[in-house]
Amino acid sequence: MKKESFLKTGTVKWKTVTLIVLCAFVFSVGIVAFAQPLAYRLFNTANQGNTTDWNIVFTKAIQRNISGNAKEVRPVSYTSTTASFAVELTGIGDSITYDFTVTNKGRVDAEVESIYIVPTNKEDDAILFTTSNLYVGDDLLVGKSKDIRVTAKFNPNFKEDARNLEKSVTVILNFVQKEK
Repeated sequence: MKKESFLKTGTVKWKTVTLIVLCAFVFSVGIVAFAQPLAYRLFNTANQGNTTDWNIVFTKAIQRNISGNAKEVRPVSYTSTTASFAVELTGIGDSITYDFTVTNKGRVDAEVESIYIVPTNKEDDAILFTTSNLYVGDDLLVGKSKDIRVTAKFNPNFKEDARNLEKSVTVILNFVQKEK
């Protein structure tokens, strides 16, 4: 009888331990599944405030200084902090310039982290793009606007036939919260 009683007690203990281990496993999986998104939300709230606080956008684009036979092939389009356009340049002296206004409509002061021109310029490209007026490290305070100038210029070192050369470009601005 004692042996039979021991087996019943052991079975109950085994079932209890199994249930506890199973619950601990389910609880651990739940923590792992939700910890990362929670940490991400907490980090972003602490570092950049509510997402409605962060609102930096292109608000205007003006075509300026067309030289030579330069012309716009595809009009400027922009969303948030990305602007694109395409030009055609046919020879030395051709260039076209755009001024883009970027505005901080949010409630967090910002700083320019990076400026990308895509595709990047190569030394032997027929059309080269440059930016000016806005630089990495520049502030963009709440409610303020700044202009970035983008110029497409025919490369005087280009060696091939220069008829009807078109090139599209995308300018990407990245911002971070300004340190106080």
